[in-house]
Amino acid sequence: MGGEITCVVVGLLETNCYLVKCDAEGSGVIIDPGDDSSRIVEECRRIGLRPELILLTHGHIDHTNAAGDLRGTFDCEVACHHLDEEMVRSSGPALWGLERHACQVDRNVSDGDVIVVGTRGFKVIHTPGHTPGSVCYLLDNVLFSGDTLFRGSIGRTDLPGGSEEEILKSLKVKLGKLDSTVKVFPGHGPPTTIGYEKTFNPFLQT
Repeated sequence: MGGEITCVVVGLLETNCYLVKCDAEGSGVIIDPGDDSSRIVEECRRIGLRPELILLTHGHIDHTNAAGDLRGTFDCEVACHHLDEEMVRSSGPALWGLERHACQVDRNVSDGDVIVVGTRGFKVIHTPGHTPGSVCYLLDNVLFSGDTLFRGSIGRTDLPGGSEEEILKSLKVKLGKLDSTVKVFPGHGPPTTIGYEKTFNPFLQT
């Protein structure tokens, strides 16, 4: 397993925010800070994490709402796929009872990119379907899957920009070809493995 990984569950929709230390000095990333920036800051300080980058798996506010605050607190960059950048930068209407907090995007990620932080490299896997710009991040033998893949299920495709055809293609062409030993840390719910999902998740068997 790459890095030291801490999960902080945040917000009304119980989003998994991941804090990943990438070297012995504490450099690392925050993945999907959906809410409760003060709690995330406290946890970063508790574990000795110095975030250099905030990685977003997609643009829905339950995954992005604390990104702006944390960007300012840690003076770090925010990265997402360009197809979801408008969502992240928008201060539009509330969604799911959550007030939308806009955040500046500093850099875009693309399929196949390797983002190096400290001594670790996060490979970007573009997995459209939940949103057009949904991505997963592969760190050694760990996949941060956002809302593309859950234990026994997948993300919704009935929201604007969603596509069942696209997410099933992402699962078959991209994630389904990963090694069965890869551990999956999803955007909501418990962790799983690619092997478990290939065996029990009906969406990976279509």
